[in-house]
Amino acid sequence: MIQKSSIALLSASLLLGGVLTACGGPVSVTRSVHSAAHGVANTNKSITMETNGDVNFNLWNPNAFANSDLVDPLIFSGLTKDNLEGLPSPDLATSWHTADHGLEWVFNLRKGVRWQDGKPFTATDVLYTFNDVVLNPKLGANGASNYSDVTRVTANGPYQVIFHLKQPWSSLPAYLTYFAPILPAHILAKEGANVWNDAQFSTQHPIGTGPYEVQSVQPGQSITLVRNPYYFGRKPSIPKIVFQIIPQETTVVSDLLNGDLNFAEVNDPQLVSELKSDPSLTVSRVSEQIYYDITLNGREAPFNNVLVRRALEYAINRPAIIQGLLKGYGQVANGPIAPIQKYFYDPHVMSYPYDPAKAIKLLEAAGMKKGPGGKMYYHGKPFTINMPTAQYGFLVPLTELVQQYWKAIGVTANIHVMDFNSWTEQVVLKHDFGAMTAWWVAPLTPDVYPYFATSTINSGYNIQGIGNARLDALMTQLRETTNLAQQKRLADAIQVEIAKLEPMGFLFYPEEIDVTSRNLYVPPVNYDIALDNVADWHFKS
Repeated sequence: MIQKSSIALLSASLLLGGVLTACGGPVSVTRSVHSAAHGVANTNKSITMETNGDVNFNLWNPNAFANSDLVDPLIFSGLTKDNLEGLPSPDLATSWHTADHGLEWVFNLRKGVRWQDGKPFTATDVLYTFNDVVLNPKLGANGASNYSDVTRVTANGPYQVIFHLKQPWSSLPAYLTYFAPILPAHILAKEGANVWNDAQFSTQHPIGTGPYEVQSVQPGQSITLVRNPYYFGRKPSIPKIVFQIIPQETTVVSDLLNGDLNFAEVNDPQLVSELKSDPSLTVSRVSEQIYYDITLNGREAPFNNVLVRRALEYAINRPAIIQGLLKGYGQVANGPIAPIQKYFYDPHVMSYPYDPAKAIKLLEAAGMKKGPGGKMYYHGKPFTINMPTAQYGFLVPLTELVQQYWKAIGVTANIHVMDFNSWTEQVVLKHDFGAMTAWWVAPLTPDVYPYFATSTINSGYNIQGIGNARLDALMTQLRETTNLAQQKRLADAIQVEIAKLEPMGFLFYPEEIDVTSRNLYVPPVNYDIALDNVADWHFKS
């Protein structure tokens, strides 16, 4: 569960009856005394960006999350990367094809690539990254479950690697665009099982093959990147990128207004109006492959009953949440394939409109009944849900809103607020929860197998613990075909099956709000795709 941006905490209240409003009054942003000096960060044609905490430069490290995602793709290269259309394109690999009836993917590697310390890149680095790190169950690498169908990677000489699969997997090149950096074997292989403990590499001086290298790190303050002189690809026109570490989004907005930041994602819609009115800034709305949801723990009763899952869905007013919490920057979600995937997204899939009366009837059909105080009773006791949440983004206010909606149908949700790391340990790793608000960020592919397959319930990303044989079969068939029309047919069927199964309550697809200095061009695409195409960033004449 990985978020790509730092989100400011919001506070919101629910007016039952279908109206959701933000509370606490307007959020104020203070300009500093040098606000007239717009563009001060542009004087040497470098740019200043932001991240909300210190970075772990090894993205495979289990402790590398949002902060790392914002920086690392500029330092490291993968075998593939996203082009501006969100499709896999060459990076360290120049071409690829399937073999052995789809059980192998063969990648031809780019020749003449050097690591940032001047050492040559070869197939040895790819083998080390996947065989010794990603596929090593003892290390528990971040994102390793995405590659559960890869058995091993072998080399055919120094410039060709073969991924061997348990079953055909047509979307492997797309997954390899998604935060899958190749690591330097000549630096990290000596660490063995202690690779996560290499503090020099992880926190100060990583060595990659990407367009930028680390010039300096000031813990808690900033990370400075400069162009990599050895970079094999099209050279970026921006010579230096400075990431300021800014935990509070109100400070991010203030720095944008003052000209101290050139580019940032702003995820608090309450802060956007002042930015839109500033003539020195450009504000863009960008679609993302992200969905927010209510995850119910199907490993335990009564959440293993689809009637209960559907009932809790009908109790939630999604359009009201989007207007009140997101200020309209999003749309109602109906499944794991977001509208950014225009070819595969199906807007007509069964959804769960706000209908409290229907929610109550479904709970009663599942064996519950109203009792004292208007509460819903289950096996003679009030139906009470354990609902931990994290102090991260708008998870807390979103959880509080859901709590109020469920209270209106007689269901009690006990919220336990904790720090993000503790929440991840309890909920994501130990599955100790009844319900939770969460988000998923996924690659731009209709292949959702890692998130909904029964095989990934106990050791993977199927946190909800719900699946069935028909859905498994459909997702497997999609993985086996490279025919686009057949993938579309299967993706449609997968979305329908997920909606019927209701493994999790899809809430909304948020929109990314990107703010740039008006004289800086950044492609108007998802931030992750923009990073893969940093060579297109430039100052306007």
